[in-house]
Order: sequence, then structure tokens, then C-alpha cells
Amino acid sequence: MELEQEFLQLSTKFLFLNCGSQIADYRNEINTLLNELNGLNYRAARIGDARSPVRLMESFVNIPPHEDTLVVKACFLIKSLVGRQKIVVPEPVALELIGWLRKCLERRFYQVACEVLGTMQLLFRRCSDTSTLLDFFISNNGILVNVLADPDYRRVEPKTNSSCLVDQCSSSELYLAALLCLESFLICSESLSLEVLELYLPVVGNAVLDLIFKARPESFTELAYYNLTTAALNCLRIIVSLDESSEWTNSQLGRLIGASKAFIMYGIPEVAKLLPQRVPVSQQGIPEPQHIPISKGGKTAKTRRTRTHHKNRRGGLRNSGTGSREKQPNDGDINRQPYSEASIVLEWSSKCQPPLAGCYLTSDSDYSETEATSSRTQVERHRSAKLRQGALVLIGTLAQNVEKRIMFGYWHALFPDETRTSATVSLLNCVLRDPTPKCRIAAIQATSFLLYKSKPFLIQAESSKKPLVSFTPFSVSLGNMIIEMYAMLTQALTLESDLTVLTQLLKGLTVFIQATPFHRLRVGIASRFVKIVRPLVRHRDPTIKVAALMVMGYLISVPDMTEEIAGLVGIKKLAQAPTGNVVRSKPVAKAFDLEVNQEENEEEEALDSGPEEDTVEVDNDKQNSQTSENGIEEQQSCMSWLLLVTLENLGVNGVASSVMPVRMECLQVLCAMASHFSLLADHLPMVAQAVVNAFGDPLSEIKLYAGRLLDLLGHSIHTELLLQDNIDPEQLNVALQFWTTVMPTVTEQIQDVYLVATLRSVCCDALGNIGVHVYEKFPRDRQLALISLLTGCTFDDDSAVSSAAARTLSVYILFPSLRDDVCYVENTIESILRIMRDPNLTARIKTSWSLGNATDALILNQQHHLQHESSPAEDYSMINDELMRRILEVGLESAKDNDKIRSNAVRTIGNVLHLLRPAQLEQPAWFTLYQDAIERLIHNVTVSSTVNVKVKWNACYALGNMMKNETFFLPVVGGGRWERRVFPALCETVVNSPNFKVRINAAQALSIIDKRTHYGGFFHQTWTALLRALEQSDNLVDYNEYKRRDSLQEQLCLSLAHLLRLAMREDVQTMATVLLPLYDAVRGNWVRVISRILPEKSAVLLESYRMLMELQKDKGAGESIPASSWDLLLKCFKDSDVC
Repeated sequence: MELEQEFLQLSTKFLFLNCGSQIADYRNEINTLLNELNGLNYRAARIGDARSPVRLMESFVNIPPHEDTLVVKACFLIKSLVGRQKIVVPEPVALELIGWLRKCLERRFYQVACEVLGTMQLLFRRCSDTSTLLDFFISNNGILVNVLADPDYRRVEPKTNSSCLVDQCSSSELYLAALLCLESFLICSESLSLEVLELYLPVVGNAVLDLIFKARPESFTELAYYNLTTAALNCLRIIVSLDESSEWTNSQLGRLIGASKAFIMYGIPEVAKLLPQRVPVSQQGIPEPQHIPISKGGKTAKTRRTRTHHKNRRGGLRNSGTGSREKQPNDGDINRQPYSEASIVLEWSSKCQPPLAGCYLTSDSDYSETEATSSRTQVERHRSAKLRQGALVLIGTLAQNVEKRIMFGYWHALFPDETRTSATVSLLNCVLRDPTPKCRIAAIQATSFLLYKSKPFLIQAESSKKPLVSFTPFSVSLGNMIIEMYAMLTQALTLESDLTVLTQLLKGLTVFIQATPFHRLRVGIASRFVKIVRPLVRHRDPTIKVAALMVMGYLISVPDMTEEIAGLVGIKKLAQAPTGNVVRSKPVAKAFDLEVNQEENEEEEALDSGPEEDTVEVDNDKQNSQTSENGIEEQQSCMSWLLLVTLENLGVNGVASSVMPVRMECLQVLCAMASHFSLLADHLPMVAQAVVNAFGDPLSEIKLYAGRLLDLLGHSIHTELLLQDNIDPEQLNVALQFWTTVMPTVTEQIQDVYLVATLRSVCCDALGNIGVHVYEKFPRDRQLALISLLTGCTFDDDSAVSSAAARTLSVYILFPSLRDDVCYVENTIESILRIMRDPNLTARIKTSWSLGNATDALILNQQHHLQHESSPAEDYSMINDELMRRILEVGLESAKDNDKIRSNAVRTIGNVLHLLRPAQLEQPAWFTLYQDAIERLIHNVTVSSTVNVKVKWNACYALGNMMKNETFFLPVVGGGRWERRVFPALCETVVNSPNFKVRINAAQALSIIDKRTHYGGFFHQTWTALLRALEQSDNLVDYNEYKRRDSLQEQLCLSLAHLLRLAMREDVQTMATVLLPLYDAVRGNWVRVISRILPEKSAVLLESYRMLMELQKDKGAGESIPASSWDLLLKCFKDSDVC
């Protein structure tokens, strides 16, 4: 209180004297008052009322700029009030003071510069708009830029000893004051637009870089050099983060990395102190990133964007409370595939975030007050640690903001190879050698930022199988670097004692694991770090335990699993369950060879029905309520150690962990294990108990992950059964027991309307993965209860629940016991149509897929009817005409919606057109509808600028589906009119579409017709288009399409073979004429395809040649087909081995 009273008295006197035009008369009194105000102990107490200090500072503008002594003392007082007392200066007052200080600089620069710049540093933080100050401070002729270039630029005469006595600061102090002022100015300028800043950032960046490269330690005191380089690195970090275009950053990247590298190990014993030197880009050509397959099998969840921020404000740092500007889905992390690249969240640790401008500066006097017992050596260690931290954070900021391909060219300067020593300056040597935990954390996180999304580059690494003497390929050098990095990380894990650093090490290891091509590197890398990580999954600290579980989760999720990794985690067999086309090649799934929307990553859902191959009598009463102790011990003896740990933490055979993140991570690990079914196959009862326990958790987050786990487990169990040619009765019984155990709990979750809707929707989705085999073994009452529950959920107020229930019901339509139930099918479709009008986009996406799946089932039922019933197809209709018409109307409306909905809608339209019969198309109500439907499909195939490629390839498939229906070729339907639109659209697409998958589906659609007469006059146009498409298939505009080139050429050859089989004698001459200029390309691709195609497919190609020969022999009277035409066709389309 005494401080506030004394301050109030002195400030009142000052305000009285420092006003009007007679200030000069009271100069001595003002000087005395400033001395007394500066002499108060502002550390001892707080001034409660900020109005008096603000009024006092506001009056400083009355001090004449030429009174340098008063200006310096006023600046010192402002720094005490704002810096120590934390007085908040209103923005208008701050701007007024900055304007006054500018005049002081212009009048008496060298006498006041250090104090004025230090004061401005504090005042800039109170300014929200600095656009009017840019030219004065940071333009080409700006004061800060000029000072950094030459601190003597304002001197009229050469600097002398006498002038030094008049100056208030030395050159080193002026450099430092300018850098700190610049740092604060840049921070407050971050709200300005890129267009405004892009003119100034290169100027400022070059000035700071030039300074840090020309500054030499011998020209400064040790303290001054530390402070100067620390401030310069912090300024560069802010400039890099503000440079959103990265144009300047990329142009100066070698110098920026060189400046950082010089100081990342500065001051560490036995490490030479380096001077900044420009780092050249790697002499070895930087390879193009390789395409990485998204999935190797199993069900994958939709991924969401990572929260790693490439362009970040506040000096490149964000705390965990910030996120991307895009609206995230309500279910958050639950829709994210566990342990994928998209699940990685990289954010600066709070322990290694650099402080605000100038806060990292220390002086010997500061330490003498606060750390009286600290030695000078400790002070120097602290100071050098701050410098190293700033350099490491700059490297991390560069990694965040620079394109991965460009940054990869400088890895050689940051990561070691096998020739490294303990004195080698590299990021991972910082992790091993730096004595300060904050610096070790900064080094780990900088490494993580560099490794993040580096998989397309690291995939090229390999270990040489033979000793190399004269030449080391880039891939081998890269492999050696990776091996050395793992060795250093493993060593760091062994030596680290600080738990915070250990946590960051484990998290950094997860980033490295998901980017590493273990299958191309020598064996032993994973074994060494797993040996250290394995005990950590039982660590007493839950944070360490979670991080260790994450490491193992990422290791299990490696797409190209090796025998070494499989053995480490207990996987008995590596063969993963194939999906997609591989599944459909199995006999049990042949009836379900359907084209579905792959955007949903749920293409296997259409396979959920299949003919029963083995009938197994299951006695539901034989369920053991308890497992004997001997049985538990026997199970645990053959159980994976990682599975045992996860189950224990989830309360199976023990007490569940009390820490929520541990339980959540264990569920995530089990989700990853679900893709390796052999890990869980023998322990499903215990896994089921873990799921039930998790559903009983009081936290909704745990329940959400339990639902996701059940969804993935159900899919794995179902796929395992689906792929068996002969169903194993014991395995089916285990699967049935699994679902019998979890079903009551899942049903309870769905029925509890007070639970979060996301959880209930996830549970509904999980029920869609019960699978045909298990469902058909349920008692009838349980089947009916399940259907009743889901049907009721379609009326739920929350669209997420209703759409998930409708989706599951649409999957069940394919089950044998339900596919012929007209009431069930119609009720399900009615529910889907109702939800399709929901305003929620996510609900419409899910139900649009469901509608496509339901119409797929109608086609299957029709095909089943044709195979097993004697009545003609025209007499068969699964649903009434009115409902069919409504399906088509909703499909047409949805085909104008969001791209994800459109890709499903065109599939639905194609299915309905496939189902229509002549009697329906003769009705006036149908005529306009089917015409609009065909036009809508054509529009989605041909319009390139607005249509997503997924929509295009489904639209091509839908047109092919329609042309399977011979009804459309009848004259009564208007055959000949729609062909004039469809064939040209498909021919144009098969030749010119930039996406090869679209071309493949267009080629399939063009060869779907079984009769030559149905092609009519478009036969030759189709032939020409397919030949041109095959000739152009080698011309790659987009390198990403390379992976589909072989499939495209194979399909084009199959389509050409189809036309050859249908060709008539009058077609031969025209076909040969078109072929002649394209012969070389077509023949070359035909031979390549026939040599690599599967035997069952090659028969089609060989048969086309045989039928062409028979057509040549079947000569009619009066024909004049040139022999050269026959020869050209036969020569082009024969197998290379055929004589």
C-alpha cells in the first residue's frame, strides 16, 4: 500500500509539471521526479489502480524528443510499469507513445535507441493493427532493418571514443535491442494478411540471416553473443511461421538449416562450437514420393485430417486447445483409423515452447537475485540451453512449414549415418548428449515433425544383401540412415531417466514406425526397441504406459508385416484376410459380386450374405458361465503378451486400470489386433468379456471405443468365416458364443436413449457386422428381437442413430432368411427413403449407401429367382411398382447432392434401371422417369469439371448395369434413342478420362452387351474407341495412375475380345481399317496382357481368336472381304505362341 500511495503522490506532481508549454522551466524537477519514480521498488508490491500509471505514461508524450536524458528515464519507467507491474496500456495510449518514441529516435538516435527500442518491444504487444508502422520499422529502409545491417548507419562522422561516451549503448546492445523489438513487432503483425506481409518478410528475414551469419563470438561478450543468437533464431522462427507461401523460406532453406545446426549442440562438452554455414541440398537426386497403398486388407475406418498444423500463428506453436478451422465430425477420434498416419497428433510440448519476446533473456544480476546459490557455470549452462532450444524449435518449425519433398533434401545434415560419433552434430545426438530435458524434448519433437508424412520417401529405403565396395545406391544410404536412427533412439530409450522426455521418445518412435518400410530393411531393428518398450507397458506411470502401448499399436498396424514383427507380438500366421475382389473370387461370395461405393470403405458389407455351406447344430445352452483356473492358465500360456496386458487393463482376469487413457489405449490396441485375427481367434471369450467391461465403463469415450472395437472384431470374424470354403463348426460356434455374450450389452446401449447418440449409432453399425453365418444360427426369437430393435431405431430423433440402423437393416437384406421376406424388404426401403430426406449430410451419405445396398439385394433376388424358379422374369417383382418408382425418384434427387451421396445415388439408379420390365416402361409415369435417369447417368459420366471421379466410375458401372437389361433394347421402349447418348459418352470417357479407374468401368460397360444386334450402328464406334484407348493407355499424364495401367490394359483387351466374338463378317473390313494405323501399339499391349493375365481370363482372349478364325472359314456367297483385313485382325489378336 505504501508503494501505491508514494507512486500516486509522485505521479500527481509529475502530471502537474509535465503539461503546458513551460515544461522546459521545470526540467530539473521533472528529472528529479523521474529519478524518484524509477527508484521505487516495483518488485515488492503491486499498484492496484492502473489508472494512475496509465495517465502518467500518457503524459510522457509531452517530454520534448531532444531531451534524451528524460526520454531514457521515461522509457525505463514504462518498462518497470508494464514489464514488472503488468500494467495494461490501452491501445490508443500505446500507439500515441510509439509515435512519440519514433520522434525521439529520429532526433537523438544513438543516445536513446536501446531504451526506446526496448520500450517499443513492450508497447507493440498492445497493438492489434501495425499496418501503419510497417514501412517505418521493417521496409527496405526501415529502422530495424537498417540497424541489423549496420548499427552505425545513422552516424554522420566515423565512430570515435568520444562519441562512444555520449552513446547509451554499444553496437552489440543495439543489435540485441533491434532484434527483440523486431521479434515483438512480428508477433503483433501476425494478424495481418499474407498480401500485406509478403513484401516485408523477405527483407526482414534476409537482414536477420545476414546478421547471424556475420556475427562472430569474438566480437561480442559471451553474454551478448548468447542473447543475440537466441533472439535472432527466435525471429527467424516467427518469420518462417508467418511465411505462408514458403517462397522465402524455401529460397533460404540451406542458410536457415545451417544457422540452426550451428547451435543445436552449442555448449555441450566435447562438441566443437560451430559457426553458421549454408547447408547444400543433397547431391543425390531427391526421389519422387512413391504411392503408398491405403490398406492391405481388413476393414478400415474413415480417416480425418490430422491436427498437425503446417501454418501456425504465434510463432509456429499451437497448444492442444486449438484445432483446424474445418468443422470436425461429432464423433471425433472414433472415426479415425487407429494407428494410421491420420491418427498422429503432433503439437509442441509446453516444456519446449519458446517464451514470449525477450523473456528468455537473463543477466548476471538477475541470477544474483533469484539464484544466489547458483554458480556462474550454472548460469552459463542455463543460457546455452536456451540457445540450443531456440535452434531446435526453429528446425521443428521448418519441418512443419516446408514441403516434405524439399525438406527431405536436407536430411543428410540433420540425421546421422553409420559414421557418426558422439561429437557429430545431429538431432538424435542432441537427444543422447544434451543435459537439459527441455532441449532433448525439442530435439525429439523436431525429429518427429521431420518424420511425419515421410513414408512416401522412406519406402525406397533398403538394406543391401551384399557388401558394397565402389558405389552405394541412394536406397541403401537411406536404409543405413534409418537403421542408425533406430539405434540411437533405442539407445536413448535405454538411457533416459526423465519421464517427460521418455514419453516424448516413445511418441516420436510411433511416428517413425508408421513411416518405416521394415520389410525392406534387415532383421533386428524392431526386436531391439521392443525389448525396451515391452516392460514399459507395465510402467507405474500411466503416461509412459499409454505411450508404450501406442508404440506397440503402431507396430502391429505396419501394413507390410514381417516375420520378425509377427513373432514379437505373437501373430501366428501372417496371411491377412483378403478383401474386395479377392473375397469375391471365393465360391462362397460369388453371388455378391456387386459394385458398391468405395468412398465409404465398406465394400465388403455387400458380401454379408452367402449360401450356407455347412449346417452346424449349436446348442445355445452349452455356454460356460466361468472358465476354470486351469483353462485360464492354458489360454494365457499361448496368448500374446500384449493381448494379455490389454485384457488385464480392461478388467479381464484382474482389476481394470483406473486411468482412463490406459483403458482407451488398450481398446485401440485391440482394434489394431482385429486386423490380425489369429491373435484373437483362440481368445474370443476373453475379448468378449473385455468388450462387455468397456461398455460398462462410466465414461462415454471408453464406450465409444468399445463400440468401434466390436465393429472391427465383428468384421474380422465374419470375413474369416466368409473366406472358408468349408466352414469350421468349432470356429462358427466360437463366433456365435462371442455375439451371444456381447449382444445383451450392445442392445442395452442402443435402447438407452439418454446415452450419447454417437455411441448408439456405433453400436448399430457394429450389429451390421454380425455376418450371415452367425445371424442364421441365432434362434428365431433373437433374430426377430434384433430386427425389431433396429427397425425402431430408424425412427430415432437423432439422424446418426436412425441412419446407422437403416444401414444395418440394408446389410441384413442379403441374408437368406430375410431376402425373400417382402414385408421386411419393403419396410427397410421405406425407412431408408424416409431418412434420405434428413437435413443431416452424414445421415444422407450413410443411407444413400444403404439404398444402393438394398437395390443390390433386389437384383440378387431376381437372379436367384431366375435360377430356381420356372416362371418368367416378367412375372417376378420383389416390391411393388410404387415403391420402385419412389426409389428412382429419390435416386434422381440424390444424384444432385453431395459427391459422396451422388456416387451412391448413381449406383441406385443403375440398379433400378436393371430391374425394370417392359410392362413398367410402357406406363406413362415411368417414361419420363427412366429418360431422366439415363440423362442423369450420362451427365455424371461426361461433365468433368464438377463431378468427382468416384461418381464417374459408379455412373459408368450404372450404365453398364442398365444395359444388362434387355428390356431397354426393345422397340417399344424407344430402343435407339438413348443409345445415341450413352455410347458416345462411354466412348469419349474410355479414351480421354484422366482417371484410369473411370476408363476401366467405361470399358466394362461397353462390353456388357451380349448380342451384336444391340450394338446396332454403334458397334464400330465402340471398336474404334477401345482401340484408341488401348493405344493411349501408355500415355501417363498423372503418375499416380501408373498402378492402374495394367488393369486398364487388361480390361480393354477383354472388351476388344468380347467385340471380336460378337463380330459378323460385314464388320471385318471396317474393324481392320480402324486397326491398321494403331496396329503396333494394340499388338504390343495384347501380347503383354495375354502373357500376364490369369489363366481363367486368358481363355476369353484365346477364344476370340478362335471364333475369328471360324468366322473367316464361314464364307458366304458373293462376299468381297479383302484377305488383308482378315490377316491384319488374325495377326494382331493371336497369342504369340499360336502358329
